Amino acid sequence: MRINEAAEQLGLSQRAIKYYEKEGLLKVGRDENGYRNYSQQDLDQLKKISLYRRLGIGVKDIENLLKSEDSSRLREILIQKQNQLHQDHMQMQALEKYLSEGDLDEALQTIDYETIAQAMQDMFPGFTGYYFMHHFMPYLQIQITTPQQQAAYQRILAFWDSVSIKIPLFMRLTSFVQYKLSGEKAFSQAEQMDNQMKQMIELSDQDYEKLKKQVMQGVKLKTSFPMKYHPAFIAQRKFMKQLQDCGYNDIFIPSMIALSPAYKTYHEALDRVNQRICEDLGLYYNTRYELVYKKKAKSADQCEESKNQL
Repeated sequence: MRINEAAEQLGLSQRAIKYYEKEGLLKVGRDENGYRNYSQQDLDQLKKISLYRRLGIGVKDIENLLKSEDSSRLREILIQKQNQLHQDHMQMQALEKYLSEGDLDEALQTIDYETIAQAMQDMFPGFTGYYFMHHFMPYLQIQITTPQQQAAYQRILAFWDSVSIKIPLFMRLTSFVQYKLSGEKAFSQAEQMDNQMKQMIELSDQDYEKLKKQVMQGVKLKTSFPMKYHPAFIAQRKFMKQLQDCGYNDIFIPSMIALSPAYKTYHEALDRVNQRICEDLGLYYNTRYELVYKKKAKSADQCEESKNQL
């Protein structure tokens, strides 16, 4: 069966089927003319993939499910959905009671945000909240379930209530366009989380060399004369120092790690790649947040070039 026939039969797009094949979820044989030839086994595999995607399961988890046929992940999803139905039912009852009795305090105690991301969006509204938080939103499509998470959430609220960070003009202009175009949609990109985590955790040697080359090109640009004294790069260095001085790296990021297990996994993987690149290239930031390139770095931990302040 050709890909167009498989797509039509299963209600999928050809682009989606090719993506699943590219991600290793599907291995399709080819006929003597070199065309993909989808067997019944391939169609059954695609049906499973389609079902799992409808359940909101990420690509990496689907890969593990298909390899192991372990139903524990599906049972986790079943429990999550049962809990969600229970919560929806409780909120519906609370809303009905509020409509009939008008007890606002009781309604506020019962009705809560469905995800941390939704709460964050309300706690940090407008462009500034978008600028600093939209990168984290894919990792916050969860609820607070532990005292540790609740404490981390409160630290984050307290941090942003106590700081005033001035975003450089060129950064504001670039991000403001994206903010206006994407709006609230950018706060719920679960697939973005899957891609970011997979890229960092499963970084191939070829991809690593490509990333290292890109970093080195960026370093040479930022440290060359006269680009080192370009207003944009000067403003960027001042911005990085501003973040460090206000506690962004010492308070906010550790709190995000404590709040979201998924972000913790991503951040740890990112740190490993970052440290490897710094050691290989001999990179670090000096006290003026200027990139320094030497054969051997004084402190690889100071290099944040590949983090993009996440």
